[in-house]
Amino acid sequence: MRMKKSIIALFLAPAVIIYLAIFLYPTLRTFAMSFYNIPALSSRIAEWKFVGLANYKDVTSSTYFIGSVKNVLGIWALGGVLIFTFAFLYAAILTSGVKGKNFWRSLIFLPNTVSAVVMSVVWLQYIYNSSFGLLTSVFNRLGLTALANIQWTDKEHIYYAMIMAFSFGSIGYFMLILNAGINRIPGDFYEVATLEGASPWTKFFKITLPLLRDVFRTTLVLWTITAFNFFVWSATFGLDDPHTVTPGYYMYQKVFGLAKGNSVLTDGGAFNVGSGASVGILITLATLLASALISRLFPKDRLEY
Repeated sequence: MRMKKSIIALFLAPAVIIYLAIFLYPTLRTFAMSFYNIPALSSRIAEWKFVGLANYKDVTSSTYFIGSVKNVLGIWALGGVLIFTFAFLYAAILTSGVKGKNFWRSLIFLPNTVSAVVMSVVWLQYIYNSSFGLLTSVFNRLGLTALANIQWTDKEHIYYAMIMAFSFGSIGYFMLILNAGINRIPGDFYEVATLEGASPWTKFFKITLPLLRDVFRTTLVLWTITAFNFFVWSATFGLDDPHTVTPGYYMYQKVFGLAKGNSVLTDGGAFNVGSGASVGILITLATLLASALISRLFPKDRLEY
């Protein structure tokens, strides 16, 4: 028995060491840094100045941080509706026996294989461009001049334009998860329902949705983590535009310095790594709390099929 335990410990040791070095230590160090005023990321510990909860008070009272929280909640809600609506629609179609489903599945997932930076540049330069962008050209050809004249990247529309672009690039990922969940449901259930005269809508609401409960919970948690850590699209679409700033980008500015022009730190904040660390801790706590709440609202069902 001792020999078996020793072998198990030997095999687990590398994973535990990597976990401690890559995840646990940085997390604990970031938590400790959030209580200090740190002038630079390369500052020695002797240069750290303990300020207690001052960083958290400064951050939570910042108008830019509060605005960034509102922005990310909007991304979570609006983006979630867009993504899950189309992801579930595509998953349902691709599991209905449509021809060429492998091709269509690959095509829908294709945007996920492109980096977020490249995708954002494509949307900004070739789709939202007011002179020769795809949307402008399509609306002009359809005679919809009012829509063609919309400046998608101005302050009035940039937030919603960013959400739409990000959602387009995320649909394929969640579609694959939902697709796998639907494929797990035995076909016998649908055959019996058909023999009993059930309509497609009845089968959808009585069979598909109930048996996808666990999958929905998982995808919702994954989407929450993705939305709360929203960063690249915020940086490429709006830079320091308060309409697109998210907590992740606000944290980046706090840690790596002031940007030129209309910086998110013009509310009086200074270059302070500790303040950025406090934002990171708040993001982590919010993500954990939201994930726990989702798991609480959608408890795991022990369904056997």
